[in-house]
This record gives sequence, structure tokens and C-alpha cells, in this order.
Amino acid sequence: MELSFWWFWLIAGILLLVAEMVTGTFYLLWLGVSALVAAALAYFFPDSFWLPPLAASITGVLLMLFTKPLTARARQVKGYSDPVLQLTNQQGEVLEPITPSRLGIVRVGTEVWSASAQEELAPGQRVLVVHQSSTVLQVVPIK
Repeated sequence: MELSFWWFWLIAGILLLVAEMVTGTFYLLWLGVSALVAAALAYFFPDSFWLPPLAASITGVLLMLFTKPLTARARQVKGYSDPVLQLTNQQGEVLEPITPSRLGIVRVGTEVWSASAQEELAPGQRVLVVHQSSTVLQVVPIK
């Protein structure tokens, strides 16, 4: 049985759409739609190997560019709050050791984050999030 090239695009599109359902970022949604566009073109034009990747690239870039202002406006709506940015003053638990010179891993609620601290913290120790950057939490021990 011969596997057609369009199946790869279809599977990639479906996986990206499923990943979007988990993350909710809208970027994976547009990449998934782009992969589905490429799948359709690969199905209808099986001899053209350059058309699906080109169409996927153009579609993905255009969707991201045109919808970025919409998502930015949606985040400015009164009452909107990004739950990821609400970790300050939350308690967590150290999963991997933290030293002043090395990041460790903490769990806050159901999320796992990289964390830094001014002192050594051992696994199992309870911590409080005092600051949050885009990818690293600053924590202090709860005594």
C-alpha cells in the first residue's frame, strides 16, 4: 500500500489542532489550518511537491499577522486576565533542587515551572512565588 504525501500534512494539521486545544494560544490553531490547506493542495496536486509547503508557509504567516491585532485587542478587554500571569503569591512545591546559581523545578497548582531562589531549596520544600517572568518563577521558602 502506497502512502500518499497529503496524509503527512493531514496528520500534522490534526496534531497541531489537538495541541491548540491543550494550549489555547491561537498560534498552533493557525499552523494547523495551514497544514490542512497544504493537505488539500497535496491531495489535488499530487505531483507538485513545492506547492503544499509554500501554501502552508504563506497561509500560516498571513493568519498570524492578520489575527495578532485581534488577539491583542481581546486581551485588553475589561475583565480579561491571563491565568498564567496570576502565579504571584501562590504556594508551590520544589520538585528539583534550586540553588542561587542554578534553576530548579517547582509545581504550582497543576503547572510545572523553572524557578530561581536566593538560597538553596530541597525537593519537597514548600515555596511562595514572589515574582514571575515569562518562563521563570522567583520563589522564597515558606517557613
